[in-house]
Amino acid sequence: MTDVFKNILDDDEVVIKQFKPNKFRFFFGTYGTFLLIMLFLGGFVVAPLAFDGEVFIGYVFIGIVVGVFVLALLLTTLFAVLSYQKKYYAYTNKRILIQGGIIGVDYKGLDHKMIGAIEVRVDLLDKIVRKNTGTIKFGSQASPLSKQAVPMFIFNGIYDPYNVYREIKKYIDSVKQ
Repeated sequence: MTDVFKNILDDDEVVIKQFKPNKFRFFFGTYGTFLLIMLFLGGFVVAPLAFDGEVFIGYVFIGIVVGVFVLALLLTTLFAVLSYQKKYYAYTNKRILIQGGIIGVDYKGLDHKMIGAIEVRVDLLDKIVRKNTGTIKFGSQASPLSKQAVPMFIFNGIYDPYNVYREIKKYIDSVKQ
């Protein structure tokens, strides 16, 4: 893998390991979320047609709904492809790094000394895709791992998440000492 983080590294900072999310898991999650949203919204849009007696207006309305669905699907695909191309995770000798973005390249970093909690999860979606993937979340005082707060530092769709978790935790613990 190329070093996509070279532009933001400090002079004495070195990337220990870099990760790319599992492609199948990434796109499966994107389209699964899209379909759930469309089914939910579609129920509110199409359900009133069942009670309407105007057939022509109903067909026009359904055509518009299908057109909007197709447009939304195309935009979702475009944004997912652009997002996946720029999505990388890494840990360095100083911090956790996340690169993302759709149009531009965005970076997030969390210093090792600020990490207060690490959570690893293998959820239903990871089990469905059967690619040995999972999510690692990093919490700090500013971005805690709680049910109410949305964590900012997430390695999503990581291959072999338990081993990656142990590897990162072991390194962070050695740096903190």
